[in-house]
Amino acid sequence: MIPKKSYQKGDRVFIKTFAGPHACVLLKKRYIAKDSEHKLGIDGWHAQITNQKEVNNLRKSGVPYKQGESPIVFVADWEIIKKC
Repeated sequence: MIPKKSYQKGDRVFIKTFAGPHACVLLKKRYIAKDSEHKLGIDGWHAQITNQKEVNNLRKSGVPYKQGESPIVFVADWEIIKKC
Protein backbone atom coordinates (compact mmCIF):
# COMPACT_ATOMS: atom_id res chain seq x y z
CA MET A 1 0.00 0.00 0.00
CA ILE A 2 1.32 3.44 -0.97
CA PRO A 3 1.33 5.91 1.95
CA LYS A 4 -0.73 9.06 1.43
CA LYS A 5 1.35 12.24 1.18
CA SER A 6 0.57 14.77 3.85
CA TYR A 7 0.30 18.45 3.10
CA GLN A 8 -0.15 21.33 5.51
CA LYS A 9 -1.72 24.76 5.45
CA GLY A 10 0.65 27.14 3.67
CA ASP A 11 2.19 24.52 1.37
CA ARG A 12 2.44 25.34 -2.34
CA VAL A 13 1.37 22.38 -4.46
CA PHE A 14 1.18 21.64 -8.18
CA ILE A 15 -2.33 20.53 -9.21
CA LYS A 16 -4.05 19.02 -12.24
CA THR A 17 -7.02 21.15 -13.36
CA PHE A 18 -10.12 20.11 -15.27
CA ALA A 19 -9.54 22.98 -17.74
CA GLY A 20 -6.24 21.47 -18.89
CA PRO A 21 -3.32 23.58 -17.64
CA HIS A 22 -1.62 22.64 -14.40
CA ALA A 23 -1.30 25.28 -11.69
CA CYS A 24 0.59 25.93 -8.47
CA VAL A 25 -1.69 26.86 -5.56
CA LEU A 26 -1.30 27.88 -1.92
CA LEU A 27 -3.20 25.59 0.46
CA LYS A 28 -5.43 27.64 2.78
CA LYS A 29 -7.85 25.39 4.68
CA ARG A 30 -8.32 21.62 4.96
CA TYR A 31 -11.71 20.14 4.09
CA ILE A 32 -12.65 16.74 5.52
CA ALA A 33 -15.87 15.34 4.04
CA LYS A 34 -17.13 13.53 7.13
CA ASP A 35 -16.64 16.59 9.37
CA SER A 36 -18.28 19.14 7.08
CA GLU A 37 -21.82 20.38 6.85
CA HIS A 38 -21.53 20.72 3.04
CA LYS A 39 -21.12 16.97 2.39
CA LEU A 40 -19.22 17.06 -0.90
CA GLY A 41 -18.17 13.50 -0.26
CA ILE A 42 -14.45 14.04 -0.96
CA ASP A 43 -11.53 15.33 1.08
CA GLY A 44 -9.53 18.28 -0.19
CA TRP A 45 -8.35 21.83 0.34
CA HIS A 46 -9.49 25.38 -0.16
CA ALA A 47 -6.55 26.92 -2.02
CA GLN A 48 -5.57 30.14 -3.79
CA ILE A 49 -3.98 30.55 -7.20
CA THR A 50 -1.43 33.32 -6.67
CA ASN A 51 0.52 33.30 -9.96
CA GLN A 52 -1.18 35.65 -12.44
CA LYS A 53 0.35 33.83 -15.43
CA GLU A 54 -1.40 30.60 -14.35
CA VAL A 55 -4.70 32.46 -13.88
CA ASN A 56 -4.33 33.84 -17.42
CA ASN A 57 -3.63 30.33 -18.78
CA LEU A 58 -6.82 29.08 -17.12
CA ARG A 59 -8.74 32.06 -18.57
CA LYS A 60 -7.48 31.15 -22.05
CA SER A 61 -8.81 27.63 -21.45
CA GLY A 62 -12.28 28.99 -20.73
CA VAL A 63 -12.34 29.39 -16.94
CA PRO A 64 -14.32 32.58 -16.14
CA TYR A 65 -11.81 34.35 -13.90
CA LYS A 66 -11.44 38.13 -14.08
CA GLN A 67 -8.22 39.90 -15.05
CA GLY A 68 -6.02 40.41 -11.97
CA GLU A 69 -8.03 37.99 -9.81
CA SER A 70 -6.36 35.57 -7.35
CA PRO A 71 -9.19 33.05 -7.05
CA ILE A 72 -9.90 30.73 -4.13
CA VAL A 73 -10.55 27.22 -5.48
CA PHE A 74 -11.40 23.79 -4.12
CA VAL A 75 -8.71 21.16 -4.75
CA ALA A 76 -9.54 17.50 -4.17
CA ASP A 77 -6.74 15.40 -2.67
CA TRP A 78 -6.45 13.34 -5.88
CA GLU A 79 -5.80 16.49 -7.96
CA ILE A 80 -2.55 17.26 -6.09
CA ILE A 81 0.51 16.12 -8.03
CA LYS A 82 3.41 17.27 -5.83
CA LYS A 83 4.81 20.26 -3.92
CA CYS A 84 5.92 23.22 -6.03
